Amino acid sequence: MDRREYIKKLESLRLDKNYYRVISGGVMLLYGIKDSTADIDIRVKPAYFKKLKTRFNFKKSSKYPDLYEIGDNIEVKVSDFNDDDTRLIDNCPIESLELTLEWMLEHNRPKDQQKIKDIQKCLQNNK
Repeated sequence: MDRREYIKKLESLRLDKNYYRVISGGVMLLYGIKDSTADIDIRVKPAYFKKLKTRFNFKKSSKYPDLYEIGDNIEVKVSDFNDDDTRLIDNCPIESLELTLEWMLEHNRPKDQQKIKDIQKCLQNNK
């Protein structure tokens, strides 16, 4: 989905911006580093996740122990986050590019190698 579709789908979830953050590919999409993404990845605080269980049918993911899925293209990571590492782009609360890069470097997956270079270039250009 492109940026417009992504934001529309994210807004349709009607999430409280104080308790979730866009992560992963959505960060790169909203920063304009990539043109599209296949899914929505968000991080939600544990207490908020408990509330969301009454609204959404979550399925446990086989990828990571703290990852859940809503339908085919929304992944939810349950963990706390620091508000200081949050940026607001197009009224969407997103994790910083620095945190996204840190995660990608830590996991160092082959599929992320070009993304790592693209984020590093974006960060360098924004200095």
